[in-house]
Amino acid sequence: MPKTQRQYLIAGACIVWFIAVQAFQEVAYRFWIPASHGPFDDLSIYLLRIDKIRALLLMASILTLILPYSVIALRYFKTRPLASICGFFFSAAFIGLEMITRSVDFFVVGQSWARQFSTAANGAEREIILQHLGTWNEVAYALYFPLMLSYLLASLAFLTSTVGETGNLRWLVQAAFALNALRLLGRMLSTFAGQAWLAPLNDTAYFPTVLLVNLLLASWFFRLARGPVDDSGGGQQLA
Repeated sequence: MPKTQRQYLIAGACIVWFIAVQAFQEVAYRFWIPASHGPFDDLSIYLLRIDKIRALLLMASILTLILPYSVIALRYFKTRPLASICGFFFSAAFIGLEMITRSVDFFVVGQSWARQFSTAANGAEREIILQHLGTWNEVAYALYFPLMLSYLLASLAFLTSTVGETGNLRWLVQAAFALNALRLLGRMLSTFAGQAWLAPLNDTAYFPTVLLVNLLLASWFFRLARGPVDDSGGGQQLA
């Protein structure tokens, strides 16, 4: 298999891996991880083995997204260099911010504070931990703005990269990034602008929209991996 096709195949496999972990998380939240009703429940949930597995798998799947985004940036670099560089930069920023927040959440909150809380001998110790948790939740909330904004900008940059794309596959990648941009814009308006009518994008509609976006992207990668098609990335192919 030529190098370019292998790159598309690996990129598609990374997207499928991400989808599988997202599906596992959805099932875990529905059947195995109890709903939280406050900080006490939050700290107890961190100690569940299934939640630890979920968190580690999610971090691993998010980290591997750098591969497909790199492939997209390389594909369009010759025809849309600025847009492709911006797409890679903002997607790397998104992944970096995700890894920072989820690492602190897992290793500090889950592995340290939650354990200390469960073994605390008196109420004063527990109160200090709850204060730490409250502070972290506020910091994490603030970090989610640049996190989602960077992913939104990455989607718009990659969508711009596809301008001039030819062939019958262009709608897959363009639809994927257009839908992702709309999804992220809706989430930001719901989270930070008080648009409550968009709240489902942060809860019940989160998994279906993520699934649709990534299925479109995976389908595009796998179709490109099959070989030459009438879809040349604006007349350029990877070396």
